Parts: sequence; C-alpha cells; structure tokens
Amino acid sequence: MSPRALGPYGWSLALHGVVVALLALGTRFTQPEVVQPLPIEAVVIDQSVIEALALERRIDDRRTREAAARRERERQDREEQARLERQQQETEEATAAERARVEQQQRVELESKRKAEAAQRSKAEATAAAKRKADKETAERKAREQAEAKKKADAEATARRKADADARDRSQREADLRARLADEERRAAAVSSGAKAQYVAQITARVQRNWIRPASARAGLKCVVRVTQIPGGEVVEASLGSCNGDEAVKQSIISAVLRSSPLPTPADPALFERSLVFEFVPED
Repeated sequence: MSPRALGPYGWSLALHGVVVALLALGTRFTQPEVVQPLPIEAVVIDQSVIEALALERRIDDRRTREAAARRERERQDREEQARLERQQQETEEATAAERARVEQQQRVELESKRKAEAAQRSKAEATAAAKRKADKETAERKAREQAEAKKKADAEATARRKADADARDRSQREADLRARLADEERRAAAVSSGAKAQYVAQITARVQRNWIRPASARAGLKCVVRVTQIPGGEVVEASLGSCNGDEAVKQSIISAVLRSSPLPTPADPALFERSLVFEFVPED
C-alpha cells in the first residue's frame, strides 16, 4: 500500500501506535534489575511518507484557507452587493426625491405663473372696464350736453317762433280789429243811411217773388227766416224761426229762399252778413 493510499488519518494512527509501543517497551526497563537485552524491532518510517503527510497537511491547510478566503470573498461580495443595492436604492430614492422636488418646484412655479397671468389679466380687464366706463360716461356726458344744448337751442328757437307768431298774431288781431272796427263803422254808417234796410228789402222782395203760395196759407202770415250765405249771395242753408203758418207754408217759404239763390248783394260790401235774418210777410 502506498503512503498516499493510507491518507492522513491512517498515517496518524500508525504513528500513534508506534509511540504507544515504544512507551510499553520503556516501562519494562523501569526495574533496576539487570536483564538481558532483547532484540528490538524498530519501525522505520519512510521519509517520503512523512513528506507526503506534510504535503497533505499543507494541501489541507491551503484548501482550508482557500475555503475560508472564498467564504470571506463571498461574504464581502454579499456585503458589497448589499452596499451597492443600498447605494442604488439611496440613489433611486434621492433621484425620486429630486424629481419630486423639481416637479413640486415646477408646479409651484407654474401655479405662480398662472396666478401672475390671472392677476395680469384681471388688471388688464379692470383697466379696460374702467376705460370703457370712462368712455361711456364721457359719451353720455357729451350726449347730455349736446341734448341740453339742442333742447336749449330748440327752446330758444321755439320761443323766437312763438314770439314771432305772437307778434304776427297781435299784428293780425290788431289789423283784424281795425278792419272790423272799420267795417262796423261803415256798416253803422250804411245802416244809418238806410242802405241796410234797402239791402234786406231787396232780398225779401226776391223771396216773395219766388214764393209759391200754398192753399193753406192764410191772411196775416208772418215768419222769421234765417239764411246762411257765402260772399256772392249763394244760399248754403235756410231755416225758419217763429212762423204762424202750417208745415206746407213753412216748406214753401224755405223753397222760395233756395230758389232765390244767389241773393242780391249789398251796394256796400260792409253790409254783407253770412247769417242774415229777415221777416217774411207776404202781401194778402
């Protein structure tokens, strides 16, 4: 059997056996008595076996160290991996926090910008509204001033026209009054001279000539005749006042007046009257 085939534990047992044997042999010589030496069987350990054992031990030690080093590296790798993961997590958290901070800042800036724009719009709208109000008030004031000026001018013009009309009316009334007074003076003069009675006698004579006496007419007939005429003597309307004749007599007198149209005109125009009243008294 080769020394490598025994393995480290086999060699260890062999060496312990040799040591135990040597100790057993040593105890036999503890007595002072002299004994005859016996032949000793020495166990010769091959140097290659020892070297092999030492090599095996070194190999085991190296393997142990390598395993420990590998475990240490694995531990360090795990720690490094954990550190890297923590670092990555911290980086991600820091990035997320920074992104949240930037987003919050952007939101704040956007809100501030929106508020500023809203305030600017409100200010602009208020300014525009104030300007529109001022323009409206100015336009209304100008319109009121123009309306008042026009009203005043119209009132002044109306007052002037009224004054002119009043002056004309006064002048016309004065002229009419003077004309009426002159007519009345002429009429009075004509009446006093008998021209009016002559004019009425001419009208009465014409009506009597055109009267057709009805059978019911009796002696002593006397009727008041009212005639409405226009310049030139044309009869517009004829009616009777008090009359002692019957209906046939009355109608015959009205017919006679209408047939007498146009009536005689006075020699003096001042004697003309639109409404003329005379008595119809026929000869019996």
